[in-house]
Amino acid sequence: MLQIDNGKQPDDFHTACMSFWLPPNTPYGNLTLKLMKLIGRIDEANRRLAEVECFWAIAISPVLHPNAAERHHYAIEQAIYLMRRAADDLIALISCLSDWKAEGDYPKRIQVDCIGFLLAEKNAPKRLPLYDSHLSMLRLLNEISNAYKHSFVQTDINLIGRDEPVAYALALDYNKLESGVQFFDAPLSSMVGDFTQFYKDCFTWLEEFSTQHRPGATGH
Repeated sequence: MLQIDNGKQPDDFHTACMSFWLPPNTPYGNLTLKLMKLIGRIDEANRRLAEVECFWAIAISPVLHPNAAERHHYAIEQAIYLMRRAADDLIALISCLSDWKAEGDYPKRIQVDCIGFLLAEKNAPKRLPLYDSHLSMLRLLNEISNAYKHSFVQTDINLIGRDEPVAYALALDYNKLESGVQFFDAPLSSMVGDFTQFYKDCFTWLEEFSTQHRPGATGH
């Protein structure tokens, strides 16, 4: 089953035990609320992933369906967007809190606020070890989501995975023919598994921050 493990089923109530304290009063808003919204975004991604599987099974069956293949493709696109946005938010949240730990104040600008900036070579020296094992997944997610968002040739894709749902993409950087079209085929089971580990590692970092800096913590 294609589901990102965020500790709950998509339609379960969100309870206090599913999240933890983060600074509620910052120039960037209530970070505890942002954490809750992240959990909710994963719920929505999981709803789209359930649709991905449902319409994939219909599309590859002998029974004709007027739009199962199309709905399968759109569900993948929406799930990828939600995963990408969740990754961007996690990266920005950790960057903001990491700067606060180093400087004792919130940054005037969150320098590393998305996958693209995290992967940029100029930011490599400042990249947290947290991300070392996730760079390949983040690059792939970044490339596919950018193709879905920007690539003019992406609409030529009509492929459906034979054995399982697959995210297919045709990337064309800046829609310049001289860039050359790049083809991606990523089994969603692998992407979801790798993303789940990234999500859990980020939450572990954030929970450790909470334990060290919440009101009443030793030294604070």
